[in-house]
Amino acid sequence: MNDLTPKFKYSNPRRVLSAIMLLTFLVGLFALKIWDNVKGHRYAISTKQIALRGNIYDSKGRLIATSEVVYAAYLDVAFLKSVSSNAYKKDPDFLRMMGNFGVVDKLEDVEKVRFLKLGAFASREEIVRKIPVQYLKFVSIEPEEKRIALSGAGMDYIIGKTEARTGLSGIEAYFDKLLRPVRDGVTSVSYSGFIGGKFQKIEVPPQNGKNVQITIDSLLQKRLFDVASDFQKEKEASEVGVIVMETKTGRLRTAFTTQSWPTFYMGYFEPGSTVKPLVFAAALELGVVTPDTRFYCPGYVKPDPNLRVTIKDIEAHKDINLYDGLVHSCNVVTVETTRKLIERYGQEKLYEIYSAVGFGSPTGIELPGEVPGVLRPIEKWYKTDWAYLSIGQSVGTTPLQLLAAVNAIFNDGIYVTPTLDEKKKVSAKRLFSSGTVELVKSMLADVVERGTGINAKVEGLKIFGKTGTAQKPGKKDVTAIFVGSTTISDVQYSIIVWVDSPQKEKLSSVVAAPLFAKVVQILRDYSSSNVTKSTVETTIGENGENEVTDLTGLNLQQVFEIAKRKGISVVLRGEGLYVKSFSLRENRLEVQLTWYPPKLGDLVDNHR
Repeated sequence: MNDLTPKFKYSNPRRVLSAIMLLTFLVGLFALKIWDNVKGHRYAISTKQIALRGNIYDSKGRLIATSEVVYAAYLDVAFLKSVSSNAYKKDPDFLRMMGNFGVVDKLEDVEKVRFLKLGAFASREEIVRKIPVQYLKFVSIEPEEKRIALSGAGMDYIIGKTEARTGLSGIEAYFDKLLRPVRDGVTSVSYSGFIGGKFQKIEVPPQNGKNVQITIDSLLQKRLFDVASDFQKEKEASEVGVIVMETKTGRLRTAFTTQSWPTFYMGYFEPGSTVKPLVFAAALELGVVTPDTRFYCPGYVKPDPNLRVTIKDIEAHKDINLYDGLVHSCNVVTVETTRKLIERYGQEKLYEIYSAVGFGSPTGIELPGEVPGVLRPIEKWYKTDWAYLSIGQSVGTTPLQLLAAVNAIFNDGIYVTPTLDEKKKVSAKRLFSSGTVELVKSMLADVVERGTGINAKVEGLKIFGKTGTAQKPGKKDVTAIFVGSTTISDVQYSIIVWVDSPQKEKLSSVVAAPLFAKVVQILRDYSSSNVTKSTVETTIGENGENEVTDLTGLNLQQVFEIAKRKGISVVLRGEGLYVKSFSLRENRLEVQLTWYPPKLGDLVDNHR
């Protein structure tokens, strides 16, 4: 009989059941975990698309500030130490990596920081090539924004600076809420594996900041800045400044100083005789004098006969009327006219006049940090301050304040608020009647034709203007000023030029007036050249895939757009916003930059 006894026994049924239940529980838990991870996109691969600040354009639509995406490499020092302790310090590959990034001098900082920034580059690939394989896991590569803005010719102070994608000064700060990036974008790719087998891609594009257009004509500013710099050397002056403003709109077309500080809105001087048209206009408006009111000028005047205070004139004009008193900038006529005004209306009226034209208050220009100038309240006036105020002393104005005030005379008696915002509506208020300013403008035309401003004449143009030589308190130096207006190509401009502490000549009639004439001549030549085109046409891709015939003169924004559309990598060389030269090799576009459009710059230079 065969032995049919089983060679092995079945296990205990309870144990088998328990094992099956445990296995089922684990599988269920694992599946639930996967489902939860997929639902929460924990298995998704996300790529951040950084949003950028808006662009800034000049009055002609030329790009003057833009942003590009760069990639920053950060060494995770804590992670590195946790893995290798201090062994990395003696590793030749680590030292080579630090050398590749040019941060060998930061080796000591490794002991002090959690993350060490190794640098920022145009592409991830450029970073990866610098990192030995074993150190890749310790380096994080993050997209960042790099701000590029027009430099030089006083544009730095107008455009301003940024940090961490936030405006700190200038236009960047004033329009920060508009320019600032709204939201970064993200591309998320997820795959749910064996649960559903679904592939999902979600893309949220970045929302960049809005663009801003300012009133400054960057090419005109560059041309005038060069002239001002040469003039500063010629006159051995400490500073030369120029502001060109549209008379009717208040839009600033140029605004700069050769000083290392933007004194045109953050500094002030005594305006000197340039305030006399305002005093004369007020006196005429109030009926205190007429153009034919007569005075006698012995070459000096005593504001108070009981005090030993004398205000001198350049010469003794003897018998002279109000009209010629302004033409020849007579201090005696100005002081005596002001005496008549305050005798009838009180000193409060003089303070009211100066306040009405904007002295003592910021103009509201779109630049943070504007100073209000100096206009002391009446209770702090000295006994003869009324007389000194009438000739532009004992008061401090920024060049911009002064231009805006005198512009009311050129603009039919209407004060307009100066602006750097090309899209802003004109903000205006009437100060003087049309009849009054026509009388004063007639005087200011004769200032240039036969008076102290004769050196401001430009053939073929009618010019209104006023000289001002402001003695610096307690010093022998002066500030030579000229404020004037003319019409070029149907556009009326009001212009102020100032020369601080000239050493060769002192009087504004022989320093500031000739500079004003130069500015007007350049403005006329520039306007006649009709330089309005901001870019040149590109034909990239028209004659074959990625074939470039001419990118010269294009701005960075256009280069980035072309490169993105054609799948070309861009390498920037030098500094600037426009293409000076370029080369294309194996889908790699190398661009040499310059600050101003070279083709348009040549066009302007041809009219020097």
